[in-house]
Amino acid sequence: MKKKCSFSMKSLAGALAVATTLAFTLTPKGWAMIAPVLDRGEIGQTTDARAADLKTIQTALESQIVRQRLAEMKLTPAQIEARLSKLSDAQLHQTASRIQTVSAGGDGGGLVITVLLVAVLVALFLYLFRRI
Repeated sequence: MKKKCSFSMKSLAGALAVATTLAFTLTPKGWAMIAPVLDRGEIGQTTDARAADLKTIQTALESQIVRQRLAEMKLTPAQIEARLSKLSDAQLHQTASRIQTVSAGGDGGGLVITVLLVAVLVALFLYLFRRI
């Protein structure tokens, strides 16, 4: 009975290790959102701030992932430019600010959770192997 229990515990621990490794190697998905179309035809004067915001948005649009997502939505570069030109200064600034706050690796909260989860799993494995 002791050998059967130790074999099943070892195989359970191995399965948990493989499942944990596979779960941590998955990449998170990023979702793109297109700018809404506005009915207003008035566009404010081009200022340095607007030009900087446009440059930030253009840099984000040049990303391979964003380009691919926009292509999946069947948007051409001309359509994207037309929609960007319809944005007001405030909307353009808000979009550029949001792009700057989004980091490619996440906000760091996932890192803390991952470290805590790994620590709990290590403690669990050590506890299980001491009992075997």
